[in-house]
Amino acid sequence: MKGHGRILDLFDSFRCGMQSYFMLPEVPHHLKAGRGCTSGRIARSLAPFFPGCSTDSDALGADILVWNEEGAQLALFWSSSYCSKEKRLRAIAFHEKEAPPLTLAVSLFPGKDHFLVYRIEKGYIDYLHIDKSTLSEDILRRCTIDEGKIGDDGQLRLSLRRRKATSARGR
Repeated sequence: MKGHGRILDLFDSFRCGMQSYFMLPEVPHHLKAGRGCTSGRIARSLAPFFPGCSTDSDALGADILVWNEEGAQLALFWSSSYCSKEKRLRAIAFHEKEAPPLTLAVSLFPGKDHFLVYRIEKGYIDYLHIDKSTLSEDILRRCTIDEGKIGDDGQLRLSLRRRKATSARGR
């Protein structure tokens, strides 16, 4: 399958693999165990959803690479919190050099009910929130790859709910 349909299939397989990953009981704890350990677990969770492909961690500069005889199909760069500008630029550079159909930078956000995906494809970066259990997604922003490299450091700033301060008198 070629073109946009292939990209949609790759992205759907990624989402299903990540849902499988987030269902692992040890996920909140092993993020502290190290990048290699986490990358390996994510790669193993993705593998069943990419039949006919190999899934490796720490390959060609990507944290996780899904590939077959045609070459890289999906490159994944991850962070436990917001992806740094450096990581996003690495993902963009990988996408431009290796030209996989889909490159993703992912903010895992342990303890949250969603994760953030920076989807890099066809000259654009889409910022998406994806619910960890239902896989429902909200597109937050779309910009060109060039806009993602410059400006406000390329980071999408989200308003987070703030806790109400409780005073000592109110307790």
